[in-house]
Amino acid sequence: MSRPSIKSYLVQAIWNWCTDVGLTPYVLVRVDDNCVVPQEFVEDGQIIFDISSEATHNLVFEDRELSFEARFGERALRCRVPYRNIAGMFPQEEPNKGMMFSPNSDEPDEEIKQTPPKPVFSRVK
Repeated sequence: MSRPSIKSYLVQAIWNWCTDVGLTPYVLVRVDDNCVVPQEFVEDGQIIFDISSEATHNLVFEDRELSFEARFGERALRCRVPYRNIAGMFPQEEPNKGMMFSPNSDEPDEEIKQTPPKPVFSRVK
């Protein structure tokens, strides 16, 4: 079983912080075929959602995707967004306090491939 994406933890942490301090959490999504979103609101391949408790129902931070129910006009929709499609998470009121993510920054098989330096042992006399 692969590890959950670190992005899932960062997104949830920013959501928790926004909620705790009374700010409105927004998520910026790069839309592709893996996203279930209202296509009529997609502009230039992106959509921004208000994912506050007041704007959504059944918000779930899953291992691989964010899902929630929201109303768009008269229509209710269950949205699903894989974390790899999340481009940013920020409070509406202070966008500079959020975090932007590079494309595909959470691919499941992506790991930091840095080899830690080997310890050097020397004899002390």
